[in-house]
Parts: sequence; structure tokens; C-alpha cells
Amino acid sequence: MPALVDSHVHLLPERLGSAIRAFFADHGIDPARFAYPLDHDEICARLAADGIAAAWTLPYVRRPGAADALNASTAAIAASQSAGPVEVIAGATVHPGDADPVGVVRRAVEDLGARVLKLHCSVGDHSPDDPRLDAVWDWVSEVRLPVVVHAGHGVSGHTGAAELEPIGVVAARWPEARVVVAHCGHAAAARTLELMTLHPSLHADLTPVVFELVDVPAPAARALADRLLFGSDAPNTGFSAAEALAGLDRLELGDARAAVAGGTARRLVEEVAG
Repeated sequence: MPALVDSHVHLLPERLGSAIRAFFADHGIDPARFAYPLDHDEICARLAADGIAAAWTLPYVRRPGAADALNASTAAIAASQSAGPVEVIAGATVHPGDADPVGVVRRAVEDLGARVLKLHCSVGDHSPDDPRLDAVWDWVSEVRLPVVVHAGHGVSGHTGAAELEPIGVVAARWPEARVVVAHCGHAAAARTLELMTLHPSLHADLTPVVFELVDVPAPAARALADRLLFGSDAPNTGFSAAEALAGLDRLELGDARAAVAGGTARRLVEEVAG
């Protein structure tokens, strides 16, 4: 199996990871069904066993004022795995209600080495086209920082087609911004694919949503393969990375499989100028 880059893993501070598991349990999602424990060493060992060479770790923040501390914790977790079996690429997050959102992102990139930004609209109760994020979009466009956006607000992790429209607004206003639609907007993947056709800067990852694989028609996947990324939502997913990879094989990507399975994700983080 070739070396791969996993674009969607959450290695989070222990207290936050436990709180997220409790949230799932409170909403009728049994964490006992997840394929991974909360232990970072074991998560990385299992990813490596499935052929994963590197993983983006993507934090997300619920309220203003918490992003700087979470970004620092995420960078420390990534550094702690430096001798481990998987290269962990630190991500960052921001909340539009932060006093200086673009400052939060710049500190994460320039001081902490983050190479990707995560906006989780459900957790932060905001939209990606929130005007308070305008300066952030200006800056990430300039430095080519990829931004993973989970647009859906549902507890299930699902995204509705209407919730994807603000991503189209962002792509139109900031055509140089490299936006990755989390989970390909599942279960509105068809609209995500339409937006990708309209906006060449848009990417999408094929990360499963809890216990559901993303449904993308094979012809569309092959046509847009240079902007699709493989992903796993470890630890909070019922699918191992190997099972998610098997989903790629069903798309019959041919020579494009290498790009989807890691090449595109690697290129995005290596081209960051910050």
C-alpha cells in the first residue's frame, strides 16, 4: 500500500476529546461503536498500520477567546508525535467572535507552525461568510493556507445544500482561497460537486460522517480527482482508515487515486507561504 496523507484527524487535548465523546453519547450516538480510542499514540499507530504517512490534526472551537489556547495545545500534540509512526501536521482554528480573528490565525501559522485552518460552523455557530472573517479570508488567500470548512449545523454531522451556499459566496469573493469542503458536504455532496465545477479553488475531502461513507458518483470523482482528498474522522468515526480507503477503491480512480489518497493534501500544506 502506498504512503498516504490523511486529511481529517482530530488529535485534541484529553479534556476536550472526552467532552466530545460525551456530547455524542448525549445525542444518542454510542462512542463504543467508534473504531478508535482517544489515546493519541494508539490512533497514530493504527493509522500507520493502515498505510497513513501523515495526518492533518484539525481543532475546532465553540466560543470566542478560546482559539489561541487550543491552537497552542494542538501544536504541542503534533510536536509530541514527531518521533511517532505518523507525521502529524498541526492545524488551527478561529472563531469570528475573537477580538482579532486574523491575528489568531497568523499566530498559529507564523509562531506555531500550523499549515491548515479548520472552521466548524456547527460547533462555533457561525457561517463561513461571516463578515467578521473577511480579514481572515484575505490573509489565507495571500499565504495559500488551506481552510477545511464543515458547513453543516446538524448534530448528525450532515450538511444541507442551503448550508453550502455561503462557501460558494466565499469562493466567489476570494477565488485564491483554497477551501476544502469537509465530508464533501454529505449528505448534499451533489451540490458540493456543482460548486467545485463552478469554482476551481474549491476542494473537498471524502471523510466519512460518523457511521456513513460519503456518496460521490464515480464519474464525478474521476473528473474532480485533483481536488478531492482522502480523510478519516478519527477518533470519532465508526470506520477505520483501511475501511475508508476501501471506499476510494470503489470509485475506480485509476491513476488519479494517488492524488486523492494523499498527493493533493500533501501539496496543499507544503505550498503554505507563512
